[in-house]
This record gives sequence, C-alpha cells and structure tokens, in this order.
Amino acid sequence: MNAPRRFFFYGTLLAGMETALTRRIHAHLRALGPAQVGGRLVAIPDPDGWYPALLPGPGRVAGMLYAARPSFSLATLGELDAYEGCCSRALGGSEYRRAAIGARLDDGRCRAAQAYLYARALPRGSRALPGGDFARWLEETGASPFRQA
Repeated sequence: MNAPRRFFFYGTLLAGMETALTRRIHAHLRALGPAQVGGRLVAIPDPDGWYPALLPGPGRVAGMLYAARPSFSLATLGELDAYEGCCSRALGGSEYRRAAIGARLDDGRCRAAQAYLYARALPRGSRALPGGDFARWLEETGASPFRQA
C-alpha cells in the first residue's frame, strides 16, 4: 500500500498550530497553498481545547493543501491516523475517517487529496462555524485549540 500524496488540513494539523506532532508531520509535507472543500465545519469542545469536525453538507471549509515529500511514509500516515482516532478497532468506532476529497486551491486548480471527516455523532456543546474557517474562528473568539496531551 502506498501512502497518499496530498492532504487537506483544516484544523489542529495545520502548520503553525505548534505541537510536537505538527512539527514532525510537516517535516514530511510541502504546502501547496490555501484551499477549500465542500462541507460544513463544527468546533468540538474538549478539556484540552477545541478541535474541528468536517462534515458533509452545503458550504465551504477553508484549509491548506499539502503534498507529501519523498520522506512521507506509511509510518507517518499511521501517526496521522492515530492522532485523528482513525482506527476501525477503536471503542465506539473511529472518531474520524480518512477519505478522498476534492480540494480547490485559491488559484482555481482542483486537486484530489485525503482529508479527515468526522465519523461520530456531535457531542454536546459543539458549535457550527458558518464561515468554515477554524483558524479564523479561534482568532476571533480567543478560543484555545486542542493540544495533544
């Protein structure tokens, strides 16, 4: 099995979130530019901060498109999947599922990519983000992003 070559990130995996995981992962990725995908975005509360959930539906979700560098491996992919709770053996099912999605770069080019889509019922206290931009919502509200323990 080959690792995917492009990823669309829209939340805590974006470069600049400054966690140990993002620093490790982004050493194996190259930013292609700001992009959008179809869907709706929800912010989910957690004792360790807020994190976003991409769901099917009308609307646009803002994020960044990344290309895998040659150093990106199946082990790197496994680390991403583990962070996102993307595992069919997880109790109660996976929190996210990795899926193929079409992303439109700001220059109009469309690219196939992998994205993590939320796979559970939304927990109490979740908030719809009509603008579809998690980073902007954090900045505007002063909310703290999820930080992996």
